[in-house]
Amino acid sequence: MAAALTITGFHDAVDYKLVSCTSIEDATKFVNVTGSSGTLYAAYLNSAGATSSVSLHILDGKNTANSEIVIKGSGSVTRSVQIPTGFAFGALNFWVSASSGEDNTDDFAGSVAVTLVCT
Repeated sequence: MAAALTITGFHDAVDYKLVSCTSIEDATKFVNVTGSSGTLYAAYLNSAGATSSVSLHILDGKNTANSEIVIKGSGSVTRSVQIPTGFAFGALNFWVSASSGEDNTDDFAGSVAVTLVCT
């Protein structure tokens, strides 16, 4: 019996969302950015435009008002975190602030970009 080869395009095999927000210049909170529940698999903080330390705060807004994931960065770096089993959320919220303190909302100097990969 001959082998059966099947090729599936990436866009056909995986249902994913990329949330990308550029030129973030303050600690404004972004609420329920995907518009529905899902799972977060990766988060990227590009702080190349920041002139001070920054922290990306991520949380499930349906379960808590407290930061659940924090990624710290400083000027001219890109930081990332991958979550192989995923972080399930009901409403994905995030913001960037000057400090990694639990619910810090202090503005920072410069601008950053955030990318979230989820389903």
